[in-house]
Amino acid sequence: MLRRFAGDMALRPRDYTIHEHRQRRRDVNVFALHTDSLLVEIQHPAGAEGGVRMSYRTCRSRDDLTGGRDNAVTMESLASDQGYADLVATLRVVAGRRR
Repeated sequence: MLRRFAGDMALRPRDYTIHEHRQRRRDVNVFALHTDSLLVEIQHPAGAEGGVRMSYRTCRSRDDLTGGRDNAVTMESLASDQGYADLVATLRVVAGRRR
């Protein structure tokens, strides 16, 4: 999914990194797309919590994990072509890319 976002945002492979890490306390797998100005995270909670959470925020570099505040993305908004297109357009603006 994150590679699709990167492609739809017209990012070149050198413009982003995708990584995975586990938050041990809550046993959550987190997949992240990181550019120099944008961090998109998809969280997969384990156990009874279930579901998927997605958020994005600004950052100052790929090493900046604090950035701005998290902006939650509802999974329902991604269910339609228009909702997905709107999200990609928003991510392009946050990442400083125009197309």
